[in-house]
Amino acid sequence: MPAWNIKHSPNTITTLEKEQLAKSITRLYVSYGLPAFYVQVHFTEEAPGTAFVGGEPHPSFAAVTISHVARAFKNDETKRQFLADVDGILNPVFEPKKMEWEYWVTEVSRDLWKINGLVPPQPGSEGEKEWVRLNKAVKL
Repeated sequence: MPAWNIKHSPNTITTLEKEQLAKSITRLYVSYGLPAFYVQVHFTEEAPGTAFVGGEPHPSFAAVTISHVARAFKNDETKRQFLADVDGILNPVFEPKKMEWEYWVTEVSRDLWKINGLVPPQPGSEGEKEWVRLNKAVKL
């Protein structure tokens, strides 16, 4: 599961942009071989007076937390490529609006992950290929 939590200032990201971002983010992970249903994208519009940067309210900011469970980066080159891919998704939406943003990626142990009570199949396994084909978690 990659889960993206995008917290943002009010009225900075439209519903259409949210949909486009979610689709682009999902395509990124599908290109790495993950089932589309693994990908979660959550948008939270911060109410005025509830988010601060440097101790001050910020009118046009996004904080993006990306949590990875399904896969871990194997090397520095993979990390660099992933960050470039993320920039390619976020920058075209945020830069034209003169927004400021920050993102960070966390990796969580697969041992602490289940979907619908099921332990997800190992990466590249026949079980995972079946989950990709069906685009849902099923008992194997």
